[in-house]
Amino acid sequence: MRTSVLGLALAALLLVPSPALAKKGVVFVHGKGGSDLANQSVANAYWGSDMIRATTKGYAVPYLVCHYDGTQYMWVAAGQVAGQITTWMNANAVDEIQVVTHSFGGVVLRWILSNPTYDSRYPAILSRIQRVNALAPPNRGSEAANLAGTLSGSWLTGWLVSLVGQNNDSTKNCTTTSMAYYNQYYLKGSAGRPALPKPYYNVAGTGLWNDFAHGEDYGLATLSGVAGMPGEDDGMVSQYSAQGAGTNWFLTLANHHHNRRNDYRKLGTSLAGTY
Repeated sequence: MRTSVLGLALAALLLVPSPALAKKGVVFVHGKGGSDLANQSVANAYWGSDMIRATTKGYAVPYLVCHYDGTQYMWVAAGQVAGQITTWMNANAVDEIQVVTHSFGGVVLRWILSNPTYDSRYPAILSRIQRVNALAPPNRGSEAANLAGTLSGSWLTGWLVSLVGQNNDSTKNCTTTSMAYYNQYYLKGSAGRPALPKPYYNVAGTGLWNDFAHGEDYGLATLSGVAGMPGEDDGMVSQYSAQGAGTNWFLTLANHHHNRRNDYRKLGTSLAGTY
């Protein structure tokens, strides 16, 4: 009798369905730049194939590289990003999303996290986001963006404008004055504001001279001095600004060009280790 009862109990356990394993995915959100970043190929090149490969563990994890117009306001960019994430996560049945952002992309994600009722697509995305890894986000703005609105004329200033970006909507978003306003009224996660609803880990860059063969390194080093960035910076975003929202994760010597790639410092390995 005892054996029969035990057998029945085991049979009952076998009939209970086991919980399905969550399907994970990675979403990349680039920073500000030109309108051509709305093209998929340009957005892919922004990150570089090695960063995408390393972060997705050799392409073993489903991923999406968002491609939005890099000249737009954060809420406009967020709408383009939300549409792409919604289509992708539904088509691939992704349950858990790790988001990797660079520069202005971190502000775009903060907008989505901070304003869940702004867009009807946001809640479903938020329910799936497990963590945001924000590389060099200008959470308190950038002195380089401040500079962009004052440049004109000479060869030097024209060259700096091309490096910083024209004084377009995304650049205006990234000034220190604008970000102080948005942090006070519209964005969560900064000092004195409600916490973000999902883990948001920032990575701040503290190096400039990564590769003497790249013109970007010379440009960022020059920009850092001309813009008068306080403390440590990566040539575009100061450490204090990157660490101005969320949780401080780590510092990297990779500058603003290299911290979106898996070359001077293998940041892709660290990103892949979070899921």
